Amino acid sequence: MNIIELAKQAGFKRHQEQAPGIDGVVGSWADLEAFATLVRADEREECAKISDDVDGYDRFVNQLISKRIRARGTT
Repeated sequence: MNIIELAKQAGFKRHQEQAPGIDGVVGSWADLEAFATLVRADEREECAKISDDVDGYDRFVNQLISKRIRARGTT
């Protein structure tokens, strides 16, 4: 997923200053923690998808690796 979309989903808001071209984000520590959680989950899923799609290995092994990657988010 797009990193900007993850930030919005976490609760960050765009804050644009009066000066052209200067902008930033507004959020809380809770938003930052939520953003970090979303980024980690997104990265885990992308890694698991790579394992799902690898050719040349035993399909069972690929599925086991993918399952373990995805399970890291629940521990």
